[in-house]
Amino acid sequence: MSRSHKSVSEHCLRGHEARKFPCAHPAASEGFSLVELMVGILVSLIGILAIMAAFSVYEGKKRTTTSGDDAQQNGSFALYDLERQVRSAGSGLVQGKNYSVWGCPITALTFAAMPAPFNNTALKLPATTQAVPVLIAAGGTSPDVISVVGGNPSQQVFKIGVTSAPTGGAVVVGNSFGILPNDYLLGTLANGTCQLGQAVTVTTASNSFTVAAATTTVTGLANSVNLFDLGPGPVFTLFGVDPTSNSLVSFDQLQRTANGGIGTLPIADGIVQMKALYGIHDGTGPTGESVYAVDKWVQPVGTTWGIGALTASATAAAAAATQIVAIRVAVVAQSRLPERASDYTGPATLTLFPDLPTADQYNIAVQTQYRYKIYDTTIPIRNAMIVQYY
Repeated sequence: MSRSHKSVSEHCLRGHEARKFPCAHPAASEGFSLVELMVGILVSLIGILAIMAAFSVYEGKKRTTTSGDDAQQNGSFALYDLERQVRSAGSGLVQGKNYSVWGCPITALTFAAMPAPFNNTALKLPATTQAVPVLIAAGGTSPDVISVVGGNPSQQVFKIGVTSAPTGGAVVVGNSFGILPNDYLLGTLANGTCQLGQAVTVTTASNSFTVAAATTTVTGLANSVNLFDLGPGPVFTLFGVDPTSNSLVSFDQLQRTANGGIGTLPIADGIVQMKALYGIHDGTGPTGESVYAVDKWVQPVGTTWGIGALTASATAAAAAATQIVAIRVAVVAQSRLPERASDYTGPATLTLFPDLPTADQYNIAVQTQYRYKIYDTTIPIRNAMIVQYY
């Protein structure tokens, strides 16, 4: 065997050639022992467990914060949209209090069935919509439903007298100024009901307009005593909470395609409860108080303030509408994901309107592993207040 092919061990045996062929100790080239590998794996597992524990805590805090933020945003937006609609309730109907509009049943808005959650029989919603700015249907343990009626006329805000029967298929009025094409018009009939129609074309020279056949008959408005312009986008809307999707939804009673067509329209997710109170001005407050002052808050129940009592007749509805100067609404927003019992256990019930007498409060049962936020606001019904000056 030549020198170049001699093994390292042979060179290690020759001391005079040690400098040419330095050799390592044979044990150093054999790798890790089994014990060393097991110790290394154990240390790695401990490190991984520690990291995962820290990550789990971080994710739990992140989930809680995110869910809380979502609930806060949903609750805030739900109240914002409700407040925007309720504040405009009664617009276009203000002067109608003295002309048989307030409380009159609108025959063009009669439904045999409504979509969920408005088909809940416990709500006792009337089959025919009535011209009242705001009504509350008590849902019992379920969420309440709020009905809002109002208009958005751009010019005409006073009553319009009907002067004659249809001429060539048109409704003739004393003065058509302010009536624009596509405006919805509410007419009061001699039998105490109201008729809703939509103007198609307006002829200023003859003070007449034609009516869309899809919304009403020409005869309905032509036989009216007075007309009230509700503008091109009136509000005939129900607001409620869908328990299936946990969302605040609305229902357009005019069934306009532009507003979602037939069915409900979602407004805000994560809403599980909504309760409302009437703010009543009945003159029992201090002497000299404002006519806008709320003398008491009442639940929409019973033989006085239940929706059945308020809609029993046009007279009852009109009388109630003049006393309801505000509503107070509370919505409950729920987090999307449940918390672990080790991280959070909340109360089993929530109290709504806790600053009011016990008779006006609601105790709502909730799931203890979710986080909830309650949003409470008072909304004045400004257009209903204006009737004090008519």
